[in-house]
Amino acid sequence: MAWNDKKYVTLPLSVNTSGSGLVVVTLAMLAIGIVAVHSALAGVLPSTVSWHARSDMRHTLFAVAAAVIMCFGWHFRYRWLGGGSSRWPARAAVVLLIAIMLTLMVHVPGLGHMRNGRLRWLKLAPAPYGIFQPSELLKIALLIFLAAWYSNARTPARSFLWGFVAPTIITGACLAMVVTQDLGTAVIMAVAVWLTMFLAGVRWYALTGLIAAGAGGFWWFVTSDPKRLERITAMVDPWCLSNPSAYQPRQSLLAILTGGWFGKGLGRGIVKQQYLPERSTDFIFASFSEEWGFVGAALLMGLVILWIWFARKSATNASDRFGFILAGAMGAMIAIQMILHIAVDTVAAPPTGMSFPFVSVGGTALLVTAAAASLIVSVSARAKQQKIPQPRDG
Repeated sequence: MAWNDKKYVTLPLSVNTSGSGLVVVTLAMLAIGIVAVHSALAGVLPSTVSWHARSDMRHTLFAVAAAVIMCFGWHFRYRWLGGGSSRWPARAAVVLLIAIMLTLMVHVPGLGHMRNGRLRWLKLAPAPYGIFQPSELLKIALLIFLAAWYSNARTPARSFLWGFVAPTIITGACLAMVVTQDLGTAVIMAVAVWLTMFLAGVRWYALTGLIAAGAGGFWWFVTSDPKRLERITAMVDPWCLSNPSAYQPRQSLLAILTGGWFGKGLGRGIVKQQYLPERSTDFIFASFSEEWGFVGAALLMGLVILWIWFARKSATNASDRFGFILAGAMGAMIAIQMILHIAVDTVAAPPTGMSFPFVSVGGTALLVTAAAASLIVSVSARAKQQKIPQPRDG
């Protein structure tokens, strides 16, 4: 029997164990988020607000939409974004350019929308319905581009110019657009890009230099603003009454500690009574821990560990280099945000406005993060879709 190299069959598309596990865990976290957000905002929102303007109801609608994306978005062929190994990653570059333009549009008068003194949103329709946060899209667009860049034959990762200098300049330009208004997003982007370079095989001394440069830049950025420096000292001493930035970390710790082993019960939390600002976003883990206790918090952290494990499995089983880097980068970005959110709420990291993926109240973040997770599942579903030569008689 001989083999005809010109005829191939392709295995049917299906989600394997790591992909289905990722979908199930994500859906579980979305369900927990709906319950946690409704509980955190219960009795606080004015009764005169119509249902479609309520933060908890809008979050539910976005969570359902995110679940739909998670369940069906993996049918999208992730390789389309890579553009093939013989061409420049033009499609990924177009996605990145669109994200950059949207991010810059927040500075256009009439389009930019400011909240809490931060200019992070685009107002596409009257608030609160048409508010879009383009920096969330920029996060995944940059990682998609870098994954396509490093999987292209013309841009070897071990080349100093094309594997290090060019991606660093592009990343620096993207970070500069968001760092002044959203330090938390900039930190996530920087760490995720570093891990993407690591997965791509960038030389170790270049990665070490990035760590040193990043640490120096972060320290300068923090010390140049007294308010940011106060957040660092608040992490060191959250019980300091003279530091106004220590209020949120202190209330977060009190919420977690008073929850005990089994919590105060669903809907019986105290921090929702205006004691803990951002209880449904940046401090949703603390609010959840108060009502569900250490056991509930441990179960939620267990889901986080499972999510990371399934994402890692999906990346390591990828059938091509682009899928490996893409799934690894997306998984790293979401995992970093999960870990940093818990670290902030437990005062192991300074407060930086970090939401909990799939759990915190949100709109743009929920949809974009679900899209990123569905790309990981797409890689996992095509892990065994390799061309198999058909036998022929001869």
